[in-house]
Amino acid sequence: MRIFTILLFILLLNSCKSEKKIEESIDNSVPARTELSYDSKIFLGNRLFSEKTCVTCHDIDTYFKAPSVIEIMKVYKENNADIVAFLKGNSKPILDVTASEIAIMQDNIDGFLKNITDEELNAIATYMMHVDELVKNR
Repeated sequence: MRIFTILLFILLLNSCKSEKKIEESIDNSVPARTELSYDSKIFLGNRLFSEKTCVTCHDIDTYFKAPSVIEIMKVYKENNADIVAFLKGNSKPILDVTASEIAIMQDNIDGFLKNITDEELNAIATYMMHVDELVKNR
């Protein structure tokens, strides 16, 4: 009876070890996604620009409630400034705007853009950076 119990115990130990080996050999990692294409960034940036309510204040080529996207990007390009840093809240605005416009934009950065990924921010920046070209091609 003791021998039977010892054999049963040994079998149980071995079966547990083999299950661990099977679990260790399964790769559940998600493969890395490739970088978005230029067109995909423009499409995603355009969509996010609308979804994150940027269009509520910023028209493409006309001052609405705030500077137009073309005007914003003209100043950012001339100053070699980083729009992503601004959208992350890591830099101050470089456009000549009123204190109330700055406060509204800061609220939007803290609210709508708080949980956005770097990839999404880069897509918005790509869209904004090239929106003047998109307008010309209409």
